[in-house]
Amino acid sequence: MGELARCASDASELSALLTRHQPGGVGSDPAVREAHRRALEALRRAEESAQAPFSIGLVGEMSAGKSLLLGLLLGLPELLPVGEEAVTGNVTLIHAKAGPDRARESFESAVRVEYFSQAQALDYLRHLRDELANQAQGSLSAQVVDQLRQLPIREPDCGELLHFRDTYLTGTPAQSLAGVLQELGSLDQALTRMHESGFPLLGHTAELDDELARAAVVLPGADAERGSDPRTRPWSGASARSSLGAPLSAGLLRATLPLIRRVVREVRVAPSVWDLGDFPGAELRFLDFPGLNSDFSAVRDQYVCGAELHSVHTLLMLLNAGGGAKDTPQRIFRMWRAAQRADSMEDAVIALISRFHDLRVADPVLEPYLRGTQPLTRELLLRGIPVLRDLLASADRLVTPQHPAPAAMGSADRVLLTSAMRALSTGGRHERVSKEFRDKCDLDAQMQKADGRAAVWGEIGRRLSTDALSGGLDRMLTDFADDGGLARLRQRLGDHVTRHGAALCLDQFAERRKEVVQALRELYTVLEASGGRSRVDHRSETAVKQRLTTLTAVWTAVRDRAAVELLDAHRLYARRTGDTPGPSLFTELERDTAERVYTWPSWNRLLDTVHEEHVDPRRLRGDHRVPVRTDEFFAEFRDACREIEAAGSARLLAAVEAWLLGHQQRVGAAAHELATVITTDVYDLLRSSADGERLAARLPRAASLQWLRDEAEKALRDTDPAEPQADDEQVRQRFPLRTGHILPWHPDNLVGSAADVSSGHQTTIARHRRELTAMVLHQALTGLARRQRLVAAHLWSQADAFVTDLRAPALTGALVTAVAGGKESERGLTGLAEQLRLLTADSAYSWQPSEWDSQAANPWGSGAPFDGRPFGRGPVGGGPFDRGPLDGGATP
Repeated sequence: MGELARCASDASELSALLTRHQPGGVGSDPAVREAHRRALEALRRAEESAQAPFSIGLVGEMSAGKSLLLGLLLGLPELLPVGEEAVTGNVTLIHAKAGPDRARESFESAVRVEYFSQAQALDYLRHLRDELANQAQGSLSAQVVDQLRQLPIREPDCGELLHFRDTYLTGTPAQSLAGVLQELGSLDQALTRMHESGFPLLGHTAELDDELARAAVVLPGADAERGSDPRTRPWSGASARSSLGAPLSAGLLRATLPLIRRVVREVRVAPSVWDLGDFPGAELRFLDFPGLNSDFSAVRDQYVCGAELHSVHTLLMLLNAGGGAKDTPQRIFRMWRAAQRADSMEDAVIALISRFHDLRVADPVLEPYLRGTQPLTRELLLRGIPVLRDLLASADRLVTPQHPAPAAMGSADRVLLTSAMRALSTGGRHERVSKEFRDKCDLDAQMQKADGRAAVWGEIGRRLSTDALSGGLDRMLTDFADDGGLARLRQRLGDHVTRHGAALCLDQFAERRKEVVQALRELYTVLEASGGRSRVDHRSETAVKQRLTTLTAVWTAVRDRAAVELLDAHRLYARRTGDTPGPSLFTELERDTAERVYTWPSWNRLLDTVHEEHVDPRRLRGDHRVPVRTDEFFAEFRDACREIEAAGSARLLAAVEAWLLGHQQRVGAAAHELATVITTDVYDLLRSSADGERLAARLPRAASLQWLRDEAEKALRDTDPAEPQADDEQVRQRFPLRTGHILPWHPDNLVGSAADVSSGHQTTIARHRRELTAMVLHQALTGLARRQRLVAAHLWSQADAFVTDLRAPALTGALVTAVAGGKESERGLTGLAEQLRLLTADSAYSWQPSEWDSQAANPWGSGAPFDGRPFGRGPVGGGPFDRGPLDGGATP
């Protein structure tokens, strides 16, 4: 995502340069004007592509609960029609944007309908023709089928296909092709109704209200086939504003629904519902696809879904826990291949076993897994509940590619159990829905059922959690029980969009980048040919820009790596010995945790009582004070968690300092290169004016990363005291042992019983110690991760602001003027080619090897202003870089 942001930023800077230097006038070169226009247009498209929000598609069979689940994700359960999936005939695109900080509830800000363009309508007609030919192969001769495939379709008109139907598809063939023929008839009626209305709807949009939006999703004829639905409201005479300048009625919307491409909704999501700030632009796009096995619109559904698949980064595929096997995954896979996607579908999928409260398992079957005395494992549970085993196996196949992408998440992280009804119940949103919605969903009965099943499955999940071999099923079950899996789904979407979606965006962006590179190269060529190169000696200006560009590139690398490397505890080293990295922060925490837990006095006292692998009850009496209840380990657990947490900031700060030192030599060397041009005399001339003094104050920071280290310390110091230490109750919630239980070596246990003989007390002690160690480490890593996110975000922000300062045209202009002796050059387009070459060389759109690559192959000598020395020692030599913040200079 950092690379995408850089691509967008670079495009913006290049656009600004070209916009400032517009070729115009009577005598301007037409070739320059045209190349300039093409370059600006290519940059605009590239910037839009790099900034485009991530798209998430929801697919599945009918009645899988897609619409309700999506509404709940955004905090609006009534956002989409629910209970009407079988008659939904289009895609709903939802632009979900972060709402205002003060907003307590999500809200919908706009909804509109978009009709097919003329080209899309023609494409849909051809799709109908081809599908008709495919299905007719068993009913018609090969010659007639070939004739059908070659029918010309040049206008959005069904005449040719209807004539073929009336000639060849009557009687028995018509029965086997009834579904496609019905869709053909619906499309013909829609086109006829459009012509009768006098509105050329193709390619146009219309703003809708809630009632009209429903008219744009229910297929014509579906209500008649299913009978009157008492839950629906009668249609009013409301109308919608359209781009045609005339209103569209609900009747016209329904009659022309086969011509609708999609309904678009804009939603503002309250931060308390879901914080979208972690996503680029604080925005996501959701595509709610219709179920793919409808009796009324199977061919059209396949077409509209396939047309949108090219833009999807993450695919939520819902498997209905309460239904039988469907071929929806196979259909999606065929559409995926037809869309010519470059990535593996399995890498893009998060599999949801939806409506999990409807899983058909009788209560007597679950009872043994609730009350059993033996340890419960994943294998034991799935062996006894085949329907759950088969569902999980189906979900695993959806997310397990033959050749996983390096950036893809593991398959176990992309299978979830969900229930919209359970989410409604726990979130309290059922209290604020309308009576119509409550009746339509049979809400009270469904929530009661979901709550009952959540209690059962949640207890089974907690029993599984005591066994290290549960393989994630314990978390899946308890997440379902907690809130229907909603919180887990939001987290997984964030993870998957970041890891898979960003990589896919870069792949899709590659074509836009090629266009920009080609356009900029052509512009540079025509500028040179037209005399765009300066006839004045601007070597000093070029030297300033080259060195400033190199320095900016180094600082950009520091900024971008801060956003990635500071978040990885495995790659962040605690300290260094000479040039050798010390242990990673993760390794140091792991070792520290084990040392602390393994030296608890309780373990030593307990192990002293072990005799032939069992705790000797006779040794429990006296002054040993051996723990006999799980709660007695809590005090040591709590103290270990707090001690490690208290040392977290100092440990992280030392690691950040070591990380910064790894970049210091390159920063100092690049600053020294700039200092060869910005000499002491030039620097003094720069500071001779008030504006120059302000700009000059930025330069000392360029030579040292010490100020970033100080920013890291400030961020940690300002944040930690404000966070109250977790109280005992909060810590107890993370205590891994079941509180209130006696341990196997309790004096009241029956000595010699079967349970005592089989318990293997020494093994039990080791297992408890391992579990407590793992949880203390988990707590330590959780605290560390919080601090890492804080420091990484703060340092990225500070470095980004500094990079912006270095790139500021005002600073570049002031430095160039100072080098030129205080005189500004006036040259219009003269020299634009050179400016373009220099700016492009440091961007994502370079058509030549970067300056940094060429200099990196020849390391700087020992005369660099910092020489990679430890923090606290300033640069050597004259110029602005010997007056940095470590030497008493002004800090901007």
